[in-house]
Amino acid sequence: MRARVAIGVAAVACVLAAGLLLIGARDKRVAPAHSSRSDPAPTAVAPATSTPRAPHPSLHIRAVPLRSSDETASLVVSRDIGISVPLPDGHDLWLFGDTRLDQRNRAGGWDLVDFVDGSTALETQSARGQVPHGDEFPAATPTRFIPVPTDVYFTDGSGRPCVKGVSDAAFSARWPTGAALMPGNTSEVLVTYSEVCVSYPAGGSPHDVTEGWGFLLYNWRAGRIDSGPVDVVKPQASGAEIATSLRFGSPVIDNGALTLFSLACTPRYLGCLDGHVWSVTMPPTVAALSNPASYSRRLLSTDAPGSWQPLTISVGRYPSGLRMIAWNSIAGNYKIFSAESLESTWHLDEAGVLPGCQNETKFCFALDGHPELSTPTDILVSYFDPGSGPTGHVVMSSLPDVQAPIR
Repeated sequence: MRARVAIGVAAVACVLAAGLLLIGARDKRVAPAHSSRSDPAPTAVAPATSTPRAPHPSLHIRAVPLRSSDETASLVVSRDIGISVPLPDGHDLWLFGDTRLDQRNRAGGWDLVDFVDGSTALETQSARGQVPHGDEFPAATPTRFIPVPTDVYFTDGSGRPCVKGVSDAAFSARWPTGAALMPGNTSEVLVTYSEVCVSYPAGGSPHDVTEGWGFLLYNWRAGRIDSGPVDVVKPQASGAEIATSLRFGSPVIDNGALTLFSLACTPRYLGCLDGHVWSVTMPPTVAALSNPASYSRRLLSTDAPGSWQPLTISVGRYPSGLRMIAWNSIAGNYKIFSAESLESTWHLDEAGVLPGCQNETKFCFALDGHPELSTPTDILVSYFDPGSGPTGHVVMSSLPDVQAPIR
């Protein structure tokens, strides 16, 4: 089975709002964002001391855009996040965040023609070692996937709802933080989300506050929500921000149990000075997920030098075992950890820089791993590359899957 977490802590998230690519601290890639899903059947994990299988990735996929069938030479669909769930029929369901459409104009420039806040989705044809492509889901054009929350409030403590037209509020949204196929019913996908209020003060920069967290069960065969949305951590009328440790994602189904992850980070200029990673384990049921008492956190450990330094993490069971991919700085630095089980100490296997992220004025974000697309030697990841296309694009790259820890 598979899963992962995308959790962030430094102001780094995309809010493609009002015709602008807005960057701000978000529950997706910044104040803990997460993501995940079900994976292939577990395979034996080689010890951390084993000989590395591949010093370099063999697929040589470098920042290749993940495209919708709607995109053409004159129409670009730009999204953030990128969470995939392998479905029993052989397709993948991809969940994204805010989405904008830009059309090439007669002068050769690009004009915003549509913006969908919150989330959209794709259904893709997928194969290991390849960058997928697919159709918009569940409608023929980019359509909001997770319903807009009605219980998010403006962040000045006034108790006013966070809706456009109230002060400088831009919109409220549920941003996906993870997804996994439910073991008891393979028609249902568990989707976790954060609830945010996005504001855009005149003359200032966009800002978002994460006020709640919850989940829903989506029936991909019927195209409907079977349960939820359930706001487990409910927004307060004060508009107060919830702790990053309560923003869970990267659901992993393993041995009949569900594990979710969260993190916290002490930020520094370009990344995370130090941090913590937690997990919670519970039965994969609506009753357990709905019960706040189920979320008893366990602190994870690593034998890597120093402490955790994750802006975001993505956890999943890959062809060669459990992996945690940590995004460590807005310059694209990442680390890959392995573990023999979800309860084990995590070992540092590899470190590097994401292709296409060496830009002095813009930065990548929304790093997620995709076990169902990966191979025994290569981990396929997706992330938002602001330099891809006219307004940035979700791209995919292959990273080496090396089990031996760095010395």
